[in-house]
Amino acid sequence: MKTKQEPPGFSIQGTAHGGEYDFNEYKEPSRPFTSSHSGNYDPNEKKKPSQTAGDSHGGDYKPNQYKNTVSDHRNDHGGDYRPDRTGLSKSPTQGQRPEPSHGGHHETNSRQSHRSRRRAHRDTTNPRAITRKRNQLFHHRDFLRRPYSGRRDTRFLNPKDGRPTELVVQSSEKVLDHKSGADWIRKTIDNEGPWMFRLAHWATADGQSSVTLWLPACAVLTVVLLNPFPVTTKTRNNGFYEPVPYKDWQYPYDARNRHENPPYKGAPSRPLIGQIERVSEPAYLCLAEGMENINVQQWRKENGTDVALEYVVVSYTSEQFVTDNDKDSLRAIGRRAAVAAGVRAYWLSCSCLGTVTEQEKNVWRISDVIQGAFQVVIAVAGPVGVKEVGKLPVELLHEWGNRVWTLPELLLGPERDIEIYTLNRSLDSAQQLEQCLNTSPDRIDRRNFSRFWEDDSIVGQLLDHYEGSVILSRLELIATALRCLERRYTTPYLPGDLSYSLMGLLRQRPNARKDDSGFQAFARLSLANDSDMLLERLICLLPPSPYAPWYSFQDHWDASLWDVYPRTQICGIGDNDTVILNGARAATIRWKSFKKVILRGNPTVIRRIAVIALTIVSPLFILAIAMLAVAPRFKTASGYDPTTPLNAIGGLFLALSLTVLLLSPWLIKKLYFGKVWNAQPWFFGIEGYAPLHEIEKKLFGADLGRLSWSTTSSSLSRHNLLNHKDFVNYCEGQDPKTDTEVNACIQRALRSTESQEKIFTLVDTYTMNVTLFAAVKPPVAVLACGEEGGMQRALLCSYDWTNNTMYRETVLRMETPAYWRMSPIRRVRLGLQTRANMG
Repeated sequence: MKTKQEPPGFSIQGTAHGGEYDFNEYKEPSRPFTSSHSGNYDPNEKKKPSQTAGDSHGGDYKPNQYKNTVSDHRNDHGGDYRPDRTGLSKSPTQGQRPEPSHGGHHETNSRQSHRSRRRAHRDTTNPRAITRKRNQLFHHRDFLRRPYSGRRDTRFLNPKDGRPTELVVQSSEKVLDHKSGADWIRKTIDNEGPWMFRLAHWATADGQSSVTLWLPACAVLTVVLLNPFPVTTKTRNNGFYEPVPYKDWQYPYDARNRHENPPYKGAPSRPLIGQIERVSEPAYLCLAEGMENINVQQWRKENGTDVALEYVVVSYTSEQFVTDNDKDSLRAIGRRAAVAAGVRAYWLSCSCLGTVTEQEKNVWRISDVIQGAFQVVIAVAGPVGVKEVGKLPVELLHEWGNRVWTLPELLLGPERDIEIYTLNRSLDSAQQLEQCLNTSPDRIDRRNFSRFWEDDSIVGQLLDHYEGSVILSRLELIATALRCLERRYTTPYLPGDLSYSLMGLLRQRPNARKDDSGFQAFARLSLANDSDMLLERLICLLPPSPYAPWYSFQDHWDASLWDVYPRTQICGIGDNDTVILNGARAATIRWKSFKKVILRGNPTVIRRIAVIALTIVSPLFILAIAMLAVAPRFKTASGYDPTTPLNAIGGLFLALSLTVLLLSPWLIKKLYFGKVWNAQPWFFGIEGYAPLHEIEKKLFGADLGRLSWSTTSSSLSRHNLLNHKDFVNYCEGQDPKTDTEVNACIQRALRSTESQEKIFTLVDTYTMNVTLFAAVKPPVAVLACGEEGGMQRALLCSYDWTNNTMYRETVLRMETPAYWRMSPIRRVRLGLQTRANMG
């Protein structure tokens, strides 16, 4: 294979590499949004008792009154959801399904040697469950179409041959001693530093040399240098990181290009997303005079299409209007509002959604009904059975506005003052009807409605947008609206209710599907609309908690969606809350052990001399011995002459070679122990915390000060001002363990279970940065998907070979040069939910 042109410099390698295969050519429903979270999210938090509470779809539409299987409950939202990412959160221990395992770095021929260690370190808290999930047979096909079948275990895609290979993770001594829960094999960290480097450093330890250390080192180096010294060598992977030999073989759940969908009912492919057609008028209305419920199309045929049929919409929540008498009061309010507005009709969800069959279609067109209304009025009432009001109208409006479906009704209504009708429950039924028909309503400017809710600043932005005073971008509109809606509650109907409520605020509205999860509904909605690559930006964010729901747009580094510039495209939606990602660059993380790293230094005069001397010392020494051995056979006429040229040349060569061998520790130190200008890119992983000096000893053979801690790469990274009088305002990476909070995380990880977060260390030999991060599983692949703030957003993903899916474990910020040293990867099936959140 032809290598790329190398940059100027001198290439050296501690050992020769063998042949290698070139791959450079080239994913349970999410947590319902109705759950309560105030402050830090606790996954073990008990749900509130179920209570009968309807939902408001422009009024009193209750989907579950026609479906007996839908539960009727809600949980309240409060506060700003922002749990702490830096701490190791506890994961749910109940109701979780067995977690799929991952892939990592391990050679096939070492499986037997690590089998006993694997049994010692796997979590055995539930032996029966583990036995059941591991006895099931799974099938896999790699990117070269080779099949593999086996029981569930932890594997990764080996960059050498592309096969799923069992994961072995080098771990720190404390991790091995505590034996925390894990489903991968652990081993000690081996010293992979080249022997000649280690000998040279040992002979000149602490900058002092002595005969007792120098001569033994020279003797051993004499044997080592008898082999030809590696001066130059072929660059591994053309100077790129180890590739990820991945290929996705499955059909998507929905593709961006409909021709990639699976065949559907005899057609070549299924349409991507059917659109909900917009309507200019409701299907049914109630006339203010005569109390007649009319079919609008039929009424038009009888009265002509040119006759005006304006209407008002009565917005309410069925949590406040429950009984049949309450429904009569709502109709009275509707007639009163229509007459006051001078229009013919009014619209109520409890009366104007049609038959059961028609409701499935009309419920998603309520936003059109709101937009076409002459006026929107609000009806509120106190608790049923309470004769006195007990609550002020402001409190009742607060309850009304805390429903998911009432927010679009406020935003999409006409720009008029909103009338508030309050039902007085201290009156009997007849008096209530009389009150509804004759009492004048309160009036509130629509722009002042945001003050009734805790998220008034966010609601205010949406009100300004729909009034045209401050226009939000498409990306800002979706993010802001979803942020408002997820704080509100609704009676569960479909898993995608949150996205379907958002759908009314957007131009393109895909058909609702009962089998959509919440994330799938949102993903289809995003693909159908020009959302400025919202999903592509979303995957690059690091949620503040590993248990955060998918609709959390918060980022550990406080970046907004529009701060991220995607480098990829979401080309489809997969099963089990996954997306199909295209255009990423990827690299494999090696967990089994360190490897010899090709280093490149500045070719100084001393280094050139050292290279020449160490290169010729082996043949020169052998040649000298050979010449001295054969010299006695050459005799002159007078007998043996010790001054023959052959004997003299052999002695000279022997003296030169012995001199080089005596100076070999010093020459090797000058050659290898200098500054590194370039290095072979590798990603090495370690489970647990490892100090820099230990990593350098195991990787390079000596502590040379080459590695440094990253400054802002992960949630556990720390940085500080460089303590030097000559360098002002210089940023320097700090050892994360010196931080009290991070140190507590490290200690908690030592006692973690299989489904809880653990601490890992990532070593990048190209940028010489070391990063400490937290994840549930060892990520085996790096996917670079975007950039933000001058850094690349890289997804660290674990791998489940049973469904060929990469799962986002965490997100790191990497330096840009590392991005260009990663290889392009084919389409990837990516799961956004961390494995800890897939219970």
